[in-house]
Amino acid sequence: MKKLYRSMGLPIAMLLLFTSMALAQNRTVTGTITDENGSGMPGVNVIVKGTSAGTTTDSDGKYAIAVPEGNATLVVSFIGYATQEVEVGARTAIDVKLESDVKQLSEVVVTALGIERNTKALQSSVTQVSGDNFTQARENSMVNGLAGRVAGVNVTKIATGPAGSSRVVIRGAKSIGTNTNNQPLYVIDGIPMDNTNYGQAGVWGGGDQGDGTSSISPDDIQSMTILKGASAGALYGARAAQGVILITTKKGSARKGVGIEFNSNFVFEKIYNLTDWQHSYGSGAYTGVGSLANRVSTKASNPEDVQTAFDNGWYDQAWGPKLDGSTVYHFDGKAHPYSYQGDQWDKFYRTGTSFTNSLAFSGGSETQNFRFSMSNLNSKSVIPNSGFDRVNLSLASNSKFGKKLTLTTKIMYSNEKAKNRPNVSDSPGNGIQSVYYINNDYNIDEYKGDPNKPGAVYADGPVPLDGKSNGQELQGSSNLWGQNPYWAAYQFKNTDMRDRIIASGQLRYDITDFLYAQVKGGMDWSTKRGSQLTPEGTGYQLGGALTEYEARQREINLEYIVGFNKTYGKIGVNVFGGGNKMTREYEKTDAVGNGFNTPFLAAINNAASKTFNYDYRKSGINSLFGSAEISWNNVLYVTGTIRNDWFSVLTPRINSISYPSIGASFVFSDAFTGLPTWLSFGKVRASWGQVGSAFSVDPYSTITQYTTGLTHLSRPLGYYSSATTTNNGNLNNPDLVPYTSTETEFGLDVRFFENRLGMDLTYYSQKTTDDILNAPISRASGFGTTSVNLGQLTNKGVELLLTGQPLRGNLTWDVSLNFAKNNSKIVSLIPGTTVFNIEEPRTRTVYVSQIVGQPFGTLTGLKQRTTADGQLIYDKDGAPLTDNTYQILGSGVPNFTGGLNNSFTYKQFNLTFLIDFKSGGKIYSGTNVRMTEAGFHKQTLAGRDGEAPLHVKGVQELVDDAGNVTQEPIDRNLAPGEAQNYWSQLGERAQDHFVYDASFIKLRQVTFGYSIPKVMLQKTPFQTVSLSFVARNLAILYKNAENIDPESSYTSNNAQGLDYFGVPPTRTYGFNLRVTF
Repeated sequence: MKKLYRSMGLPIAMLLLFTSMALAQNRTVTGTITDENGSGMPGVNVIVKGTSAGTTTDSDGKYAIAVPEGNATLVVSFIGYATQEVEVGARTAIDVKLESDVKQLSEVVVTALGIERNTKALQSSVTQVSGDNFTQARENSMVNGLAGRVAGVNVTKIATGPAGSSRVVIRGAKSIGTNTNNQPLYVIDGIPMDNTNYGQAGVWGGGDQGDGTSSISPDDIQSMTILKGASAGALYGARAAQGVILITTKKGSARKGVGIEFNSNFVFEKIYNLTDWQHSYGSGAYTGVGSLANRVSTKASNPEDVQTAFDNGWYDQAWGPKLDGSTVYHFDGKAHPYSYQGDQWDKFYRTGTSFTNSLAFSGGSETQNFRFSMSNLNSKSVIPNSGFDRVNLSLASNSKFGKKLTLTTKIMYSNEKAKNRPNVSDSPGNGIQSVYYINNDYNIDEYKGDPNKPGAVYADGPVPLDGKSNGQELQGSSNLWGQNPYWAAYQFKNTDMRDRIIASGQLRYDITDFLYAQVKGGMDWSTKRGSQLTPEGTGYQLGGALTEYEARQREINLEYIVGFNKTYGKIGVNVFGGGNKMTREYEKTDAVGNGFNTPFLAAINNAASKTFNYDYRKSGINSLFGSAEISWNNVLYVTGTIRNDWFSVLTPRINSISYPSIGASFVFSDAFTGLPTWLSFGKVRASWGQVGSAFSVDPYSTITQYTTGLTHLSRPLGYYSSATTTNNGNLNNPDLVPYTSTETEFGLDVRFFENRLGMDLTYYSQKTTDDILNAPISRASGFGTTSVNLGQLTNKGVELLLTGQPLRGNLTWDVSLNFAKNNSKIVSLIPGTTVFNIEEPRTRTVYVSQIVGQPFGTLTGLKQRTTADGQLIYDKDGAPLTDNTYQILGSGVPNFTGGLNNSFTYKQFNLTFLIDFKSGGKIYSGTNVRMTEAGFHKQTLAGRDGEAPLHVKGVQELVDDAGNVTQEPIDRNLAPGEAQNYWSQLGERAQDHFVYDASFIKLRQVTFGYSIPKVMLQKTPFQTVSLSFVARNLAILYKNAENIDPESSYTSNNAQGLDYFGVPPTRTYGFNLRVTF
């Protein structure tokens, strides 16, 4: 790190030298650009008329520009405001107040390949989000700040803690299979950015290893631009099937001296407990001989019962008698009151904190400028002994050599360190799950064990009932997989560190005022090192295990563009073409050790058995692309693009694929006269485009590889790498190609009443063809399946954005409402197949499935059987019966999303709040299943002694000794023993009882800030000082899902709508301080 800081000293010194030279040759004019209300306006263009010298105002509306000696005129312009020309004369300080002009609506946004385009010319939906939205009430991963802000963009924060990944889906998923995650391409300053997730949970558990977006500092972001449709991203060809998010980072600008910006953000993080369990009954079970109806609730009431209770898992079951304050004995051998011991969550989870400090320096002239920033994040999770740290450094420079040559460079470095990322789902070591199972009459402190080794047996502690020795796990029952929560938090250790560099450089030469050429190069390089320890003495693996790994990822892009942009009278021609060469490499080594020769010495060299693995992949894409735009009178625009990609991963004879697009827009408000004065702006647009998914075909997946390595009788054994001894492998297909996404889009953009009310309406229809699926083949081939291009999927939807400014003046109110509805449909799978299962939770009675004719990500599961006339069928004890047929339970993906954003400004005060909502999806809760089986769920009160009865009505199915089945009516209350059996069986036999409406309305963000008036800062070194109260995820205003967060998901892959013991939801609140010099 010290070397890195020293290495940045020379570039900064050189930039400062260029600055001082430029200032010596010109006089500097400074000032502030304000709006009608006197507020500073950032991003205003200030140029010296007749020259290429220009700058933009900073976040406070201030500018500094070098003006040549003699007569000079400043031209000041901004979107929606009348352009002003100001004579400089002998002045060195000039302030300008801009007036609104609704005719000036020629906003410029960054589009594909970093090309800036007038919004009038856009033919598909493009949304730009300011970087300020990511820095006040911030989250560790910047993309979570998009939640609720952009129509058609569905953001889900995965329930895996502060270092976890996020899932972002634009206009619905485009791929059916499991080899793509349906997330967009991220491009930072024109360079594609890797967003690989190195690991996540599945049916048997696992941990979320985070994704690529978590390494970017929000303080460096100027804006994000979301390219939603195929035509908008077509110039990215085979990488844009899921949409594109363009990240533009902050850069330097001309100013007097060196500007300094300091930002400090400190927030607390608290669990908010959504559970509502029963707290009237304690540990125990219904026991007895004979029928269930004759069983009685039993607790471990005597010392001799302790071992029995331990062996039968009663301490993990809440089927004991009503809590009465009597004395019982726990696994620690001590007497305890049989009474409710309070909220275990409050005792286990802690108050988390996140502390971010950033410092940025910027300065220079119109010809040489720079920005250098550094930031540090320290985040302590609500889970004990878990956290996430990040350091970011960034250096941007812009140099103009004469009037024609411009060099732009950017380098970003990040270092991330994660400590003990939580295991989720059914992972051994999932302490979150363990906390759920702490019984009502237990205090979780009883599980702390050794003060020097939390969760472990020690000499002066409880006597282990399972014969464990000192230093091994202290368990509360015979369930070897039921982890002690403190053992999971402190002894299951995992750490990882990632170093990452994203660097880019662009050289542009303006051959004439209408002809230019540019070359660009960029690299995204990262190295990740980590280890995962299953501690020695763990119940299910006494010997312990250790994995250590190192993974390296590198992507290099080289690009060139030649462009022509000229106007002939009313006709404008904007044409460019170029090429790109992308090379991508991935390399991973790991070592796995099982058991340790020297006790409690966790090291690979000390492992009793060792396994070493190596993986290497390399791929590339060569591309040519072009774009042609013809405009007439700035009201009619027609654009066509084409990109052709050549893939290294495909068979040479079919490795060339083209991706075209075409679109048109018509600004009718400028084309026709005599329109109503209340219409400020009006545009219609239409587009069509095709894009693909390059990474849906893995390197070497079209070639069947022959490998050696397995042994027989100590001799090498050769085998096909994807085959198995059970003929269940996948046969590689040389004819495989990436799938194609084709999309048509229509849009209307209108604004009224001097731009105080706006509406942007979009309709789109998308179809995926040639999606990659695994088809069964004859096992005589030695394989079980082969990959084929057969899947088809459609998405059709509507997006609406309403913007308004109801109040102007001292009190200003800006409001926006976005809404999107997407209907997805699986059109076809493999011939003869109508269902394709993606994933299942640990309960193993539900699937996330792709079903022909149904929406993407349909939940299927078991339901209780019914008779032909709809009566429920029960067994002889009154428990539900099922026919083991999986039925549709709903879709795990919402089809309605939206957000309401409000901003109020009164003098120096500012209040904002964001409400986020989703509707139309379902969520299956394995958490509620397990809590019902164990007797913790409040619904299990029904049928117990002294509680409301559990009544069943329908048909009872009886089986005699000869196997004959008869049915007879049942209409009665179940006995307590039968009620326990009913609730214990419900989760296995009737999954529809645990599928909930996942709709919600959340208060996603609130900020309240105060800025010190500038007049009070005139005699200080400060330009601005502002302090804000900030909060994220403050409240769930509406939900239907019991005991869980409707967004709870333990994986960022395509298996959405599954909840199973993820990290509980949290709210954050604190303060943000911003100071500029």
